[in-house]
Amino acid sequence: MQLNPYQSQVIEDLELYLRRWTACDDAKLAYRAHWDAQGATKMPGYQDAPHGAPQVCAKVPTAGGKTYIGLHAVSSVFKALQRRQGDARLCLWLVPSLSILDQVLRALRNSDHPYRQSLNRLFEGRVSIMDKRDLLSGHLSRDEVEDGLVLAVLTYDSLKARNKDDRKLYQENSSLDDLSSTAVAVGEGVDPYSLVASMAGLAPVVIVDESHNVTSSLSQDMLRNLNPSFVFELTATPRAGANIISFVDAMVMRDQHMVKLPVIVRNLPSRSSVIAHAIDLRARLEAEAQAEQARGGSYIRPIVLIQAETKVKADAKTFEHAKAELLEHGVPEDWIKIKTAEKDELSGLDLMSAQCPVRFVITVNALKEGWDCPFAYVLATLADRSSPVDVEQILGRILRQPYVRAHGHEPLNMSYVLTASTVFSSTLEKIVAGLNRAGFSRNDFRTPDLIEAEVKPASQPTVASGQKQEQTAPLSLFDAVSSSDNYSESTAVVSEEKPVQEESFLEVTLKAVHQAHAELVASKADPSSSHVPVEVRGAMDLYPVRPEFIEEIRELRLPQFYREAPAGLIFADADGGVLLDKSQLLDHEFHLVDCDVNDFVVAPTAGDLVKLDLLKVGSSQGDYEPTRVRLKDTEIRKWKDYLSRLDPEAKRRQLTGLVGNWLGKMPPLAESDLQAYIRKILSRLSAGQLDEVVEQQHAYVESLRQRVRNEMLVFSRRRFKQWIDLQKIDTRASFAFPVEISLRQKAPVGAENSLYVREEKGNGLEERMSEFLSDCENVRWWHRNQSGRGFYLNGPINHFPDFVLRLHSGLIILLETKGGDRDNSDSDAKIELGQIWEKCAGRGYRYLMVFENSPPSGAYSWASACELLRNL
Repeated sequence: MQLNPYQSQVIEDLELYLRRWTACDDAKLAYRAHWDAQGATKMPGYQDAPHGAPQVCAKVPTAGGKTYIGLHAVSSVFKALQRRQGDARLCLWLVPSLSILDQVLRALRNSDHPYRQSLNRLFEGRVSIMDKRDLLSGHLSRDEVEDGLVLAVLTYDSLKARNKDDRKLYQENSSLDDLSSTAVAVGEGVDPYSLVASMAGLAPVVIVDESHNVTSSLSQDMLRNLNPSFVFELTATPRAGANIISFVDAMVMRDQHMVKLPVIVRNLPSRSSVIAHAIDLRARLEAEAQAEQARGGSYIRPIVLIQAETKVKADAKTFEHAKAELLEHGVPEDWIKIKTAEKDELSGLDLMSAQCPVRFVITVNALKEGWDCPFAYVLATLADRSSPVDVEQILGRILRQPYVRAHGHEPLNMSYVLTASTVFSSTLEKIVAGLNRAGFSRNDFRTPDLIEAEVKPASQPTVASGQKQEQTAPLSLFDAVSSSDNYSESTAVVSEEKPVQEESFLEVTLKAVHQAHAELVASKADPSSSHVPVEVRGAMDLYPVRPEFIEEIRELRLPQFYREAPAGLIFADADGGVLLDKSQLLDHEFHLVDCDVNDFVVAPTAGDLVKLDLLKVGSSQGDYEPTRVRLKDTEIRKWKDYLSRLDPEAKRRQLTGLVGNWLGKMPPLAESDLQAYIRKILSRLSAGQLDEVVEQQHAYVESLRQRVRNEMLVFSRRRFKQWIDLQKIDTRASFAFPVEISLRQKAPVGAENSLYVREEKGNGLEERMSEFLSDCENVRWWHRNQSGRGFYLNGPINHFPDFVLRLHSGLIILLETKGGDRDNSDSDAKIELGQIWEKCAGRGYRYLMVFENSPPSGAYSWASACELLRNL
């Protein structure tokens, strides 16, 4: 099981923040830099947590795989904390309910479950999973937390000490003698020899699942008592003031087949018809599933969730009434299970098993969290608008897509809501609110513009505000899905007064889905459809393409490098190609450990001069790279004392792990290959030189990082040219300019022939070039390309040229400037890549590198470049 693209993006966002934080040791500064780098300069500032440690959040909609993301986050956080031998690795995983606790523990304790297998891979198999009982019994020991990872799963309530059993966490515990020396003073009323004090002394990493539940002062005291080193929140609906570092868009989840969208909502005239239609709809879906399986698809048994009412009204459709009505319709009793706070007939059942007969689950409120059954397709809600149990409490339970892939029969890729309400628009609002609560905001989807017929008595033919006159005939879902330049519908609605045949219902539903799919395909080809989560978009200053260039830009596609798609790749283009990624050039033939290290030297640096700071590596605001800081003097002495007791070979083994921790991950290299390379280098050092590794750790790590990058680049450049010669790589029209951009730093004034109303501000030679292009008569338009976010030449390196411009002749030019104040060590690789691109792209394209002084071979001086541009 691997992280999918959006899950990987969450981890990448977390690691970017962690690198900034570890570089400057300031959570607030790192948070500001995190969003400035993305152009979201108006994102609200960082909110300090009472416990003093960094606390950040990822917004991931329901069914997005928060648990799996969290497990990888644990690894990323511990690596960033630079945990070394002798330090503890304790993670407290906090969940809101016992049902989720049991679910997580069951998965993590199962050696065959993908969650546990991922943890074992991330922590080399040294993983211990504990619950409250294990912790209180003394299973938490110094050896456990120093030799591997201890992950303890607890509920919020158990740490809030609301009952006698939970208060044991805060009372003296003789079973913890092994950890008594690590205990620290925490909140008032907490015994210094208690479990909480002992865990606090280990400065645990805390993962808070469904963190929107942790808002009270008692919850904040709970976190403060734990003395965390880092807190990472996961939720679909972040609490007010959460420091969000990553947003997952609902439409991205749909594209990854994680959720069943669109949601088809149907309003029916009575609660009895809801049950009747749910039975028929489920039967039709099962027929679709059986047809799919007969053609080689996976086993699916569609399940209906029936949301019953509480017993507060005389005419309430309670779970007993709902079950009785199902039985009256001939539904076998073993197909029906009840799950409420008092009655749990799902316990011990594997709903995904082909031997399980369950097809209907009746609940009131018990499934609002902790439910994980992708076979749930239909939500039949009997709760009306006055019920305290609203639709949104369990809507997210039907969104998860079976087997995380699209199915051949379109109805199996959607979810369904059946409801009965005297005021349909009110019920619709509750369904929309339910999607909001599941992490699907109004800006991620929208209810189509349609004629909403409110089902009312004939004597009250009122018209809802903003709606057209109600109609007696049911609306077609094909009509319900409105046309739009940017398809973003996740909800289609049909309303009716009179029941229609299920055959008709599914037929019009299928028409709507076909139209939605066609619009989605069209939107992906539209550069204006690149989705930015609304929360991030609202924090950006956006500048559009100038009106006179808009149609030209909608049609323009710049060439990028493509390679042949490996056999069986799902996401290849229709002609069998995939966009080249530089990691693809480092295939199984590249082994870092085989590279020569005889000429490897370390440029020494005075340890006292290593500066704790964020180093600028680009011209844009927020463009930072962390710099490794030195160990403290006490840590240096500790390590030197420890290493002095080891023989040279043991010392090299320990230093290999230490240097590897300092270096961190260098994808796409395997960690085992990187470790072997480090051992090879250290094997050449004498005993005295090995001691210097600790004293000069900054110099060793930076020299090693640069050497590894150079080895990868040399191999990649050679492989790239080979594949070009063998025609395994070519260029294809690919990159589309967005119709609007956000800027990290905007230029003080606009230019009449700039592509966008305002462009990015440059430095030095870049600004001179902007002024020249603004005045150059044969330049139709020019654009200050954004590093990291704009167009790039994808080869052995990802090269973002400073400018993209088009002449009146139609010629498109990529232009890179190199001022005298820049480190130009990468110029040769960029020139080579640009020249290959120019040759492959054809006569309509040129690449120019412009030096302020002394251009190398293949580049231009400022004067010669300006003369060339005026005459092209």
